[in-house]
Amino acid sequence: MPAPVSKQPAPPTSVPTVRPLGLVAAGGAVLLVLAVLLAWGNSFRGPFVLDDLPAIADNASLRSWWTALNPPNHGETVTGRPLVNLSFALNHQLAGRQPLAADAPAGSEPVDKVFGYHVLNLAIHLGAALALFGLARRTLAGPVLREKFGAAAVGLAWFIALLWAVHPLQTGAVTYIAQRAESLCALCYLLTLWCLARGAEAARSGPWLATGVAACFAGMASKEVMVSAPLLALLLDRACFAGSFGTALRRRSSFYVGLALSWGLLAGLVWHSGNRGGSAGLGLADPSGVTITPWTYLLRQCEAIVHYVRLSVWPDRLVSDYGFDVIADAGQVWPQALLLLAMLGATLWALWRRPVVGFLGAWFFAILAPSSSFIPVITETAAEHRMYLPLAAVAVAAVVVAYALARRLGGAGLMAAAGAGLAVATVLGAATYRRNTDYASAATLWRDAATKRPQNARAHQELALALAKVPGRAEESLAEFREAVRLEPNYPSALNNYATTLLDLGRLADAEKIFTETLQRKPDLAEAHLGLGNALANQGRLAEAGVHFAEAARLKPGLLMARVNHAKALGALGQTAEAVAEFQVLVRELPGAAEAHFNFGDLLGKLGRTAESLAELEAAVRTNPGHVQARLFLGLALYNSGRKAEALPQFEAAALLAPSNPDARTLLATVRRELGR
Repeated sequence: MPAPVSKQPAPPTSVPTVRPLGLVAAGGAVLLVLAVLLAWGNSFRGPFVLDDLPAIADNASLRSWWTALNPPNHGETVTGRPLVNLSFALNHQLAGRQPLAADAPAGSEPVDKVFGYHVLNLAIHLGAALALFGLARRTLAGPVLREKFGAAAVGLAWFIALLWAVHPLQTGAVTYIAQRAESLCALCYLLTLWCLARGAEAARSGPWLATGVAACFAGMASKEVMVSAPLLALLLDRACFAGSFGTALRRRSSFYVGLALSWGLLAGLVWHSGNRGGSAGLGLADPSGVTITPWTYLLRQCEAIVHYVRLSVWPDRLVSDYGFDVIADAGQVWPQALLLLAMLGATLWALWRRPVVGFLGAWFFAILAPSSSFIPVITETAAEHRMYLPLAAVAVAAVVVAYALARRLGGAGLMAAAGAGLAVATVLGAATYRRNTDYASAATLWRDAATKRPQNARAHQELALALAKVPGRAEESLAEFREAVRLEPNYPSALNNYATTLLDLGRLADAEKIFTETLQRKPDLAEAHLGLGNALANQGRLAEAGVHFAEAARLKPGLLMARVNHAKALGALGQTAEAVAEFQVLVRELPGAAEAHFNFGDLLGKLGRTAESLAELEAAVRTNPGHVQARLFLGLALYNSGRKAEALPQFEAAALLAPSNPDARTLLATVRRELGR
């Protein structure tokens, strides 16, 4: 009997196909992206508002990659968050390195294009949605939950990510550009947990876990709420993958050591930022001068957190700004406090007895805790963007509970649940699209906030600032300023902006009076010293103005126009040597400051130093191509030097930038005529 012949397997004739589950997940990811783009398709044109201005438009550190790693430390949204600042620097560079608002000619709008900032914000949101999709899918199909949810893991994860991504409550972190800090941190948070989920079941877990550690470090450089990520990772591992804390720590000890080390980075950033420029911490006063205690702030959070939960379920009255009020009487919020204590108690019990349910509760409370507990954030005692990532816990609970109920009804119940889920997502997406229309202009956004929160002095102030930029609405603007001051009489920011608007309207005596009142209330407000200096200078009182310009520059060296105007005042007072020295320091320290180059060039021209004047004016135009006055002055300097052909392009550019400028039109016509063109 012949020996059996062993048959070798035939070589594959084609490339192995992707697993069906992977194809379904990929298709779900594509549909998720399309749904998000539909819901957020009108979110790209909203202007810079409130925190966007100091964080982006007036943020000189965005001019280079190196300086972007050291964000300003005056309480801006980017303070202590270098990765967020670096992302804004990327937008600034991609926008063609356009000059910042601090460099722009007086009266100009913020010049960085907002479109690119909105695009990157939405890209980060999309990334977070996909990371949540992947995390939910891996967790539901993991060893602990596979029996209950494995067969439906992709569909359930897709609905979770969809409801979370199209929810209108997210506009506070996505359409509001400066709150990229929230969404970028959330992306890093979700990536950390997703990498844990991948590494928990991968044959080679090392690369996944190392990526998770890197994401955790990135999150720590984005926002302080990342502090809970190492703890949440351990809770997730214990609940859904390892089965116990001991097993999780034994299997992935290096991962947890890496996550713990990221706390060192966060500690260093928090130490460097101190109390975030006086905007967060103990013993601080709100913008109206009232000290916020941990107790009054905690009481405010009882009301705010319950409000966030309600908005998660029924997002009917979204508000861009809740002001800075607190609650002094516990009797005002005892029902909310009892509800939160019950929820917290249930979470602690579930962490012991039902770890998966406990993880969801811990997710909600631990992510909210840094900004919504007892450590005051004085600039905003409530803010919808804080619910950005905690909303995922609500979405998970809603989808899983709906699925569990639908399963009892069989296939028809599951189909009905899926249809209901799509209907809810459609309604939420439509609400998001509608909410984004409120962000179309600063005036519409702040009108909405002032209408919904009429006692919010800051909303009235910001509405006044927005109206001041709209031709023919000056009186409405002043009325809103008066309302803000009526609501908060001791509100230096509102007083200062009120005075600045009066100054812009040419009401110099009224502006001087309000600036003086502002400084009586807050003597160290650099912007008020700058404004008072401008009011005095416009009345010809240059010596007095120079004192206030110098004080503004001393209080806030980064306030460019204070230093520029101080140097201009010195020159106008005949102290030309001191003025030249001041400008030389300015242009050396801030080579990209177009306004400094322009005014230095103007002074040098008046001193007859033509060659040096031309060099400075050329630098002004080079750093800010849209600076109309710089182009006109450069063109005049070239024209007076006999270089008419070189002057012509400057006048042409000025006329193109400002068609209604009579000087630009006249000079252009003159030079064209003389050149026979």
